[in-house]
Amino acid sequence: MRFKGILFDLDGTLIDTSNLIIRSFQHTFMQHYGRALTPQEVYAFFGKPLRDAMEHYGPDKVDELITTYREFNLTYHDELTTGFASVPETMQKLYNNGILLAIVTSKSKSTAIRGLKLFAMDKYFSVVIGHEECQKHKPDPEPVLRALAQIKLAPAECLMVGDSPFDLASARAAGVKTAAVRWTQIDWHQLLAKQPDYVLTTIEDLLTICNIENK
Repeated sequence: MRFKGILFDLDGTLIDTSNLIIRSFQHTFMQHYGRALTPQEVYAFFGKPLRDAMEHYGPDKVDELITTYREFNLTYHDELTTGFASVPETMQKLYNNGILLAIVTSKSKSTAIRGLKLFAMDKYFSVVIGHEECQKHKPDPEPVLRALAQIKLAPAECLMVGDSPFDLASARAAGVKTAAVRWTQIDWHQLLAKQPDYVLTTIEDLLTICNIENK
């Protein structure tokens, strides 16, 4: 097997929360400023902590914006979150073949676990690193290094899979190989600029990379 562990971003990589995130931002900024952010404005902060976006777009009322966002997001989380084809089945095959799986996300750990449970994937992940567990966030290597410490594997033994340049930069800085997912909502050229070691056209490409028979 080429890798003993695989680290995953969550949103936009394993579950599709794009509509949820955009609607949450639009609701928040309509309520507080009477305007809705465009999807492109929201995409610019995919993969970074929520506070970063609020400090950029609404620096005069960051905490109020975060509260409104989270209330809407949690209320509509299950309704507006959808899955990607073959992801749960692929996670099961990786897990059954002894590969250690971890989530490295910029959202809270509890919300990340809620998203995994929606698609019955929480049982496959021994480690979930949320934003509250780190002093620094992607693209800093700290979240990836924390995941490595918890699954007790060296950087060279692991692969990081993500849909944003921040995921790839964080992993690269930690010495971990990277894989960019082709189903990202972010400008593909931004991911290619980070020179990912692999490109996943489908999630099942991971099985080939890890020499696992897909049957």
